[in-house]
Amino acid sequence: MPKPLFLTRPSGLYVRFLVPHDMRSRVGSSFVVRRLHLPLGDRARLTAAWMGVALSEAFELVRQGVAVDIKKVVDDVQSGKARDILLRKVELPNGVVLSDVQVDTEEDQRQLQEIMRYAAEDSARVRAVPPKPKVKPEERLSTLMETHLADLTRADRDAKTVLESRHTLNLFIGVVGDLAAHELYGSHCRAFFDAVKHWPRHASVRPEFSGLSVKQVLAKAKSLNEPALSQPTLNKHRQRLSVFLNWLLNNKHINSNPLVGVVSVKKRDAEEETGRPFTQAELDAIFEPKAFKAWAEKLPHRWWVPMLGLFSGARVNELSQLYLDDIETISDVPGFHINRRFEGQKIKNTASRRFVPLAQPLLDAGFLDYVAEVKKAGHQRLFPHLPNNDGNGFGKQMSKQFAAYIKKRGVTDDGMGMHAFRHTLATRLDRAGVSESAIARITGHTPSGGILPKFYIDPPTLAERVAVLAKFEPGVSLPNYTKDKFEDALKEAHELPAKWVAEKSWRERRAKKAPFKAASK
Repeated sequence: MPKPLFLTRPSGLYVRFLVPHDMRSRVGSSFVVRRLHLPLGDRARLTAAWMGVALSEAFELVRQGVAVDIKKVVDDVQSGKARDILLRKVELPNGVVLSDVQVDTEEDQRQLQEIMRYAAEDSARVRAVPPKPKVKPEERLSTLMETHLADLTRADRDAKTVLESRHTLNLFIGVVGDLAAHELYGSHCRAFFDAVKHWPRHASVRPEFSGLSVKQVLAKAKSLNEPALSQPTLNKHRQRLSVFLNWLLNNKHINSNPLVGVVSVKKRDAEEETGRPFTQAELDAIFEPKAFKAWAEKLPHRWWVPMLGLFSGARVNELSQLYLDDIETISDVPGFHINRRFEGQKIKNTASRRFVPLAQPLLDAGFLDYVAEVKKAGHQRLFPHLPNNDGNGFGKQMSKQFAAYIKKRGVTDDGMGMHAFRHTLATRLDRAGVSESAIARITGHTPSGGILPKFYIDPPTLAERVAVLAKFEPGVSLPNYTKDKFEDALKEAHELPAKWVAEKSWRERRAKKAPFKAASK
């Protein structure tokens, strides 16, 4: 269809149409020009559209050999004599295209003019709205996350902290999208907390989630009825996200912290989330001679850490990180230091630093014989088979292995594991009439209310500590240690550090690549 071109001249508004090359000799001109006698507007555009359609049909008739007066056709359209036409295509000012519009009556003409007027107003409104500014790469959460993690590393934060922060922030971006920091609102934080509670355990190593985006993993986890994350884990996600958002605020990437208005779940007492004491039946099942030996004699930490936990109430990581130099005899009292003196050691707080006497049943079971064999084998750490290459502490593997063992022995309640020895010691000493402060000296808690009255219900001298432990009656007997039982295992353990270094390097590279596909921008 010939396109109309409007011309404004002193005498008024004109419209000009370009005549196709094959029609020019028959029309006698390269253009068809007509005065509209109308102001520029929707009515003029509609009249021009009619003219264009009429010209297109007239040119087609001429090509077929029909004699047509081209100028008369245009004049008839302009005067209203030939308005029963079909508009094959009309493009409105707002970009909408109408196809096959039949205009037969004056009402059709009025309605089409009204449509064009609304389209012109809509187009003007669209032009009045400024376009959304394009987000620069350096403003996006993914870029800022890398800078934040680099700051944590530069500040010598624990490798575990950096890895866990990366995990949380990858999930956050996967849920809310790789937005610009200034686009974050509290609603994004709420959406993240609602979604992340469904994140499946060990998702990064499970084949059914391989290659999926964060949102796809969450959707599949729901379809598989994966158990929800525990509240302590959700609290950790909130804490890591909070650190990042405060970092954004302090570096002026955002004007306010969107997490401030999002109400947090009240934290329960930390020790309420770590289980309960073992019952006597459970202790009997755990230390049943045949079953315990079959499981424990494979590796030295399986043999000794549960026994040490039973007769000290020490945390699993405190025991798993012991060095030979932590084993010492002071004032004729053999025991072990829980402190942060050697590489990789951690303590929970200042009150955790303590010297715990070795209870007589441990001495009778041959613990010091094992210590001598570790020294003879040339190791510095007491349990050299336990790694710490992911920054989660030496006790992580021990904790998993023991939890799996007691589950097979019938201890299946949630939260039950090595920590239950801590509850067991404290509870039974309390029942034996031992004071709260005396128990605290053994377990490493500050004897000042709070947790202790509920759970760890210890005395300032070694002799008193020995006396305290003598009052502990677990109701089970420890298996006797056979000399050189772990000689071969201790020799093989020398090869493990190189393996752990390689695994750590692989894990760090993998974490930087992000195990799940990023959300689309």
